[in-house]
Amino acid sequence: MPLLANTKQNKGKTLEEYYTEISKDKSNSVWVERGRNMLKFIEIINDNFKETEIWGLTSHSRLVLQTEDKWDSEWFVIIEALGHEYYFEYLLTDDKKPWKNATVKGVTRNLADAKKYLLISMKESGGWNNNPELNKLLKGSVNE
Repeated sequence: MPLLANTKQNKGKTLEEYYTEISKDKSNSVWVERGRNMLKFIEIINDNFKETEIWGLTSHSRLVLQTEDKWDSEWFVIIEALGHEYYFEYLLTDDKKPWKNATVKGVTRNLADAKKYLLISMKESGGWNNNPELNKLLKGSVNE
């Protein structure tokens, strides 16, 4: 299932359309690169998650992943592309949090690792617990 745009925020616009608009803003080369790199990242999500429901919100150029179409529901993973780097942040589950809203952050410089970081973030955040598609992808990424 392709990454789904939050219906309240995007008003019928897909996340791909949002990042395509950013990537065409010739007045700001930083935003152009952010848009292009986020489009590459969304392609990874869409290519790998055929059945899993993943909802996305945008916060400036960041992509916020949620498990439901509700803009104010809990977020689980945030991804941002800056230059050729992908930044990840995910919430820790309640049993691992040393305090409320504790997170883990990381960065990678390539798409192959970005895919691995996505899978790990989705699992460790607890947002997609016991998701068969995620578990299968995680097993495959260990062998890569």
